[in-house]
Amino acid sequence: MLSDNTIRVYEYSWLIVGVRYNNIEFTSRLKDLLAQYLTENPGCGYFIVYYDRVRFCNYVGVIGLSDITIEVLPKTDRHSGDEKMWQKMMLEMLMIGIQVKAKVTTHANISIRKYNILETYILLFLEEVERLMHEGLVKKYRMEVGNRHALNGRLLIHQHVNKNIVHAERFFVSHQVYDRDNIFNALIGEALHLISSIPTSSETNSFCRQLLLDFPECRPINVIPAHFERLMYDRKTNRYRVAMEFARIILLNFHPDVKGGSEHILAIMFDMNLLWETYIFAMLTRAKKSLSSKFDIWPQKVENFWLHPDKWSLHLKPDIVINRLDGDKETVIVDTKWKFNADTSTEDVRQLYAYGHYFRAGRRYLLYPDNNIKVEVKEGKFYDVHNNEYSEKERCGLLFVNPFTQDKNLDYSIGGNILVALFGQDC
Repeated sequence: MLSDNTIRVYEYSWLIVGVRYNNIEFTSRLKDLLAQYLTENPGCGYFIVYYDRVRFCNYVGVIGLSDITIEVLPKTDRHSGDEKMWQKMMLEMLMIGIQVKAKVTTHANISIRKYNILETYILLFLEEVERLMHEGLVKKYRMEVGNRHALNGRLLIHQHVNKNIVHAERFFVSHQVYDRDNIFNALIGEALHLISSIPTSSETNSFCRQLLLDFPECRPINVIPAHFERLMYDRKTNRYRVAMEFARIILLNFHPDVKGGSEHILAIMFDMNLLWETYIFAMLTRAKKSLSSKFDIWPQKVENFWLHPDKWSLHLKPDIVINRLDGDKETVIVDTKWKFNADTSTEDVRQLYAYGHYFRAGRRYLLYPDNNIKVEVKEGKFYDVHNNEYSEKERCGLLFVNPFTQDKNLDYSIGGNILVALFGQDC
């Protein structure tokens, strides 16, 4: 996974066996590793394996294959920027998504530097762990059972008689211990040990091992998704949320000993449509605080839609619902689409028609990225069959926004631009 062994491709593109990419040959061994990964994880949907090639889907991220890293970048107009720009953009969107899920508002200073995306992602996790260690790792109470030389805690009579019949100086007790051996630190420790075992640059490896030297010993655990699902955050552990999300992605996507050999795969892949949606929602939420008007902005608001005779139901879940609470009170629905120069889908428009009626929104918009303009709204109208004319109230428009600034950085003012374009300068 060293920085000079990286194959870079775009979503929906191909890797063909025998062809060189970035001066690295995509071999049948790499194709077989991906095929084995797909066999073990049939629902991942990251790519499709054919006889002599692999086609990537709508997921972006990195796949570490022992000594080779495959970077899958967002698909767009490839003449609009370089790979470094798209690497940085994807990482920033990823960090925003993690922080939205972790419900924090700070943003890391992301830099690709000389590393590939996987190594940069690992460094972000290590820097987060270093921050927690400087602040002080959390301590918690836990129960410990065993022999002690002092009667401290509750004496377990049955075990004491069985184990200490010839050791009168010992007591088999159950007692509380207040230390750093808890599930939060244990998960971070497992992630650090995993990172130290995979090939990275000497700088990253040294950073990781230094953290391990200062990290407290925790009981080893066999990590499963339930460990992360059952985490209970409180005032002391709330600062762990970002680190836990990093650790979850690293630990649950690592697959060692593929095919029973020494090969392993670390696949950190994300749905680009979801990253785009999360980024837009985060920027809208950030922008509403600086505007004079008051807004409620909801991500994926759910409403009941249809009840099956067998009692299971379908729901409607638009990407973003915006409620203006003052002035001309209004509800607007925004459905994000990560498609450049794409034709408008009939299904998307029909979906927005239903959204509008269920959420009482007269205006609905399909939001697309566009590299050539800052923000542009094109109004479309639904046909009113009762009056035999196109309605001025029932509208479904197209909204185009540029995710980049002029200097090719991710635009953090995009939320304000969207709200102004939808509601006018007086908002």
